[in-house]
Amino acid sequence: MLQLCHPMPKLEQLLPPLDKVITLLPYYLIFGAIMDIDALIKYFGFNEHPFISNPDPRFLYFSSQVKEALAKVEFMARDRIGPIYMYGPIGSGKTSLVRRLQETLSRDERYIVKLLISPNLKSSNAFLRLILETFDVKTERSYTASLANFETFLLQQHEEKKIPILLIDEAQYMTHDTLKLIHYLLNFETNTTKLLQIVMVGQEELGTKIMHYRELASRMFPIAMNSMSPDDLKEMITFRLKVTGHHGSLFVESESEEAYKMLYAYTKGLPRDAIKVCFELLIELATQGQKQATAKQVEEIAKGQNLVI
Repeated sequence: MLQLCHPMPKLEQLLPPLDKVITLLPYYLIFGAIMDIDALIKYFGFNEHPFISNPDPRFLYFSSQVKEALAKVEFMARDRIGPIYMYGPIGSGKTSLVRRLQETLSRDERYIVKLLISPNLKSSNAFLRLILETFDVKTERSYTASLANFETFLLQQHEEKKIPILLIDEAQYMTHDTLKLIHYLLNFETNTTKLLQIVMVGQEELGTKIMHYRELASRMFPIAMNSMSPDDLKEMITFRLKVTGHHGSLFVESESEEAYKMLYAYTKGLPRDAIKVCFELLIELATQGQKQATAKQVEEIAKGQNLVI
């Protein structure tokens, strides 16, 4: 007769702890043990997820500084007043703003709007080739010949009453050599008009780089993007919920004010961090079978994301 080498485990050893079962029970009942974006959307009654960290311009909340920045950029682009550089901390909404700008200007057939993202190129020649390819202008072996082709293209657009606009996102990665090319392109102008409108967007390092390049800084207009105010952050969360067809509050009514204070304290008013916290909040609420969050849940998730007050 065979002997078992190890004793059979007891039943309670095979089952998860009771408190774990109770915690996960709403999750299994609601989602059938499958948690994904579609399940969350269905559970909360959204048309789409309100807290995805992407630069979808539909979700751009028009805070006072966003309105001011857009108005300034659009005004200067329409009247070809001069190039702009916009800078701010990570997660302050710069990319969403530049995408909204691209979308808005592209509706007008007068504008030829091109967007370059993270042009981390070391040489001005490589950067020039990228710009020409973006505008469908023929490049040449010679750097000088490529510049001449681009100037011819810009003059032709001017005659046709077109306004070429170059948007550069993540511009903090540009080298001094590629910034020199930007400086040179600013010389393409008539006696009264800039032939190319340039808008550079990047992190705070971009502002530092341009300020160190005095010749370029003197010819560009700066726009500083800052973190949101507490009221703007609250309105942004509400706005994103409304975009998805949800008109309720994310937080328990009796704790709403405290929850927003907690969210602002940990995120420092940076939209991206607030969106990430809210994204995880929805998962937490769904697994608990809840629809609204408490201030404590905000704090726990913020800490879990290594955010600090």
